[in-house]
Amino acid sequence: MKTWALIMLGAMACSAIAAEAPKRKPDTAANKPLTYANVVSFFKEARFRPIEVQKRCTVFFEGEFKNANNYNYCLIIVENSDADMQVTFYLTDAHEMNWVTEFLDAPFFAQTETQKLFGLINSGHDVRAEKVGRFRVDFHRWEPRHAQILVFSFTRR
Repeated sequence: MKTWALIMLGAMACSAIAAEAPKRKPDTAANKPLTYANVVSFFKEARFRPIEVQKRCTVFFEGEFKNANNYNYCLIIVENSDADMQVTFYLTDAHEMNWVTEFLDAPFFAQTETQKLFGLINSGHDVRAEKVGRFRVDFHRWEPRHAQILVFSFTRR
């Protein structure tokens, strides 16, 4: 009887864990269009402090003091032009890289697009007009002292 109870308890635990497993992003389509309004809304929902510079440019800011002399922060600039949409991340701490991950994992991109965008980050070089699913993407990275700047420019194909 104890054995049977342990088997049932184990089965219930496994089914509860399986029920909590995260859902995979669909391979084919994104859930939300990659638009200026949707990207701005995404970062506002993440509780970033927004500053609307103009109708086509919003800057988001998050930061914290690590100690009396060290302030880590993240700036995210979302710009919309007639030709493309650009998202720039200015990061001063490795922890802030989580916001890049959150953005690339957001419902704007299909799973294959997300994987290719992460590939651009990890490639170690700048890219121009790379075909990434529905987009042509320019990607640039700079690493001035104490910061990292990542710039994604998305143009519809």
